[in-house]
Amino acid sequence: MKQLLLITSLFVVCINANANANIYKCVNSEGLTIFKDSPCNKADKIRKIIKPDIEYDKELDVEIIVDNKGPLGKNLLKNSKFENKLLDWKVPLGAFWTAKNGFNQTGALVIQAKKPPRDKYIHETKVQQCVLLGEGEKFGLYARFRHTIAPEKTHANRANVVWYESADCTRGGQYGGYIEPKQYVAGWQHLQNNYLKPALGAKAVLISIVQRARYAGGSKAVWDNIEFMATEIHNQSSAVNKQETSAQRKIQDEYTLSIGKNYLLNADFNNDVAVWRPGWKTSWSGIQGDKLPGSAQVDAISKTGGIGSGAFSQCVNIGHNLKFILGASFKRDENSSQKGGGRLRLSWYGGNNCTGRGKTDTHWADPKYIQGWQKLLTKKLTAPYKAKSALIEVIQSVADKGRFTAYWDDIYFKAVK
Repeated sequence: MKQLLLITSLFVVCINANANANIYKCVNSEGLTIFKDSPCNKADKIRKIIKPDIEYDKELDVEIIVDNKGPLGKNLLKNSKFENKLLDWKVPLGAFWTAKNGFNQTGALVIQAKKPPRDKYIHETKVQQCVLLGEGEKFGLYARFRHTIAPEKTHANRANVVWYESADCTRGGQYGGYIEPKQYVAGWQHLQNNYLKPALGAKAVLISIVQRARYAGGSKAVWDNIEFMATEIHNQSSAVNKQETSAQRKIQDEYTLSIGKNYLLNADFNNDVAVWRPGWKTSWSGIQGDKLPGSAQVDAISKTGGIGSGAFSQCVNIGHNLKFILGASFKRDENSSQKGGGRLRLSWYGGNNCTGRGKTDTHWADPKYIQGWQKLLTKKLTAPYKAKSALIEVIQSVADKGRFTAYWDDIYFKAVK
């Protein structure tokens, strides 16, 4: 059966004309120097405020931070105001340039794709640009947008973010987030997503301006003043970072477990589901269990239709180990009112305790729709360069309106090298 995938919406942080225009220099728990456009956290070791030059962008109604010593606040997109027609953008049929219909009666991008046939495929018209990330650790995406008429669906038009491990946006793509206009707002809208974190190992980003003609209802999508900029950077070459290297290595030594030892705590659920972070409705079953009584019971419930979500998870620091295996036992409840599925997967992180850049591994294990306990196993798990931790996740789905209950037991995450 088809498995349902969870799409997690990114948290959107608004910027207005009264926003604090300072740049804060902080040192985090990893010993890394960070430049931020928001105050340092309580755990940061240094609290120093740098007064940068400030520009006010009347078109976007936001203050733009100009850091003359780095990339903070610098727009990475070329020809973002479409003053030079559609140069620097990859443009398909259905997209064109307008000279006077932009936000300030200047140049703009217009997309009006032909309505596709009614089939099972997703038809998208994409205008794209690939840019290098540089030193940025968090980014913001902003744009001006207007409809000519209200579309049939809210998600008819979007600007998507996809992170890539190659500089030319061809290898290692991972979805990062989007900005999307409101359906029934007339006139120009200001779109923004100020909390975009690159995937671990990402060197570039592909910005895709997309229209799904099937849901656009013949409307023209007009885009202008598209900005993609760093809102937080790491100073990788600072003396502080170099001084912390030896201390950080000692910490990683402590996190390194011997080959074959389970990194996960309370992996057999003999008494409770403690330590695991719950997502969907997760409880302890003292009756069901694979080898011994005791397991994590997950009730996936939907009042509308098919849906998938995170059930529970646990973060572990991996130390110096490089190659791993991940496994578990799974059993579906025969008394469930609806069919469903699951997934056992992990995501790698560049900082300890699942902080910093993250990357979802492309190897995972899905249970079969059979009776009784079954073993799940995924191999070929290789930690990316500079990865320090991993988030082990159990995801569960229900196929349609109703309840799908399943039991998870004896989960393990072990190093093999």
